[in-house]
Amino acid sequence: MKKYSLETKLQAVNVYLNGTESLRTVAKRFNISKSMLCRWAAKYQEHGISAFQERCTKYSI
Repeated sequence: MKKYSLETKLQAVNVYLNGTESLRTVAKRFNISKSMLCRWAAKYQEHGISAFQERCTKYSI
């Protein structure tokens, strides 16, 4: 089970990227670390919403 939902990640990233609140403020509001929020923002800027969707890789034997 994931610790943070897709909605939580998107909300946090959008609030931070809008520039109205600081990194520290957003991280406190969503109860996450500043470094995690930075990683989420970087992933979102590079890949969009698909960065947060689950990947299921199955390998054949």
